Amino acid sequence: MKRSDFRKPGFTLVELLVVIAVIGILVGMLLPAVQAVRESARRTACQSKLKQISAAILVYENTHNHFPPGRIGCDGTGGEMNAQNCPLDPPLEDQTGASGFVSILPQLQQQQLKDCLAIEDGGLWNWDSDVWYLDTGKSEAVRQHLGIYWCPSENSNRLNGVYYPIKAATSTYAFCNGSIGPESPSYTTKYRNNGAFVYRVGRRNNDMRDGTSNIFLVGEVVRPDLWESSNIWNFANANADCLRSTSNPLNTKPGDGVTLELQNGAFASWHPGGALFTFADGHVQFVNDQIDMAVYRGLSTIDGGELQ
Repeated sequence: MKRSDFRKPGFTLVELLVVIAVIGILVGMLLPAVQAVRESARRTACQSKLKQISAAILVYENTHNHFPPGRIGCDGTGGEMNAQNCPLDPPLEDQTGASGFVSILPQLQQQQLKDCLAIEDGGLWNWDSDVWYLDTGKSEAVRQHLGIYWCPSENSNRLNGVYYPIKAATSTYAFCNGSIGPESPSYTTKYRNNGAFVYRVGRRNNDMRDGTSNIFLVGEVVRPDLWESSNIWNFANANADCLRSTSNPLNTKPGDGVTLELQNGAFASWHPGGALFTFADGHVQFVNDQIDMAVYRGLSTIDGGELQ
């Protein structure tokens, strides 16, 4: 009798290696597509948040007849060098370092949080007052992370501890201070800049002579947890926290360039090829990082006359 053949069907080693290679190729082809879809969703969410922020700014302007100041108070570097009523030694109530993002909290249904920050007494981000952060209510409010101020493409730390012993909540959005950046004297950047947001003063609609559809309000930033790109949402500091310029090209890396203490004040994002900006008429637009610098800087000014 013949011996029966009991061999079971299966893959040879060569066949198994071929299957694994094919699967690897397919995964390699699909992964970028999946990542692209995810980034597209994140960018859409980011755009939606910026749209809500721009709407809040415009409601604030309609209520108060001016846009919120980029920084609500002075910082002691005033005097005769500016016309914003900021003397070299301003009274305490005029020294709050709170940003305009605090001002628009009521328009974002965050009135209670604004009340906790209590900016009216000047005791918030005030360098002449080294005890405000000991106030439990204020310190907790400063640490409050707000999703509306955060792009989902950013994965860095949501707290920043580069200034005071407390850690403060960061943001991926900043006001446009203008085209004058860290290469200029600080008082010029803070008080005399040519953008929609400066220290102490709220711009008015009739100041927007370049046309509201051609003026940046808010743009994106990256790595807000680093000193080089610090961006605490409730604090305003020229060339860094909540106040950026177009002096340096879009998507300049944090720390790049020869600037004071490596804070280059640049806008940037993790979206490939550019960043999202809101404009003074409320629309949101993706700006390519290869944009001509003259055009880019022109969009950051309110009365540059570029369109005339």
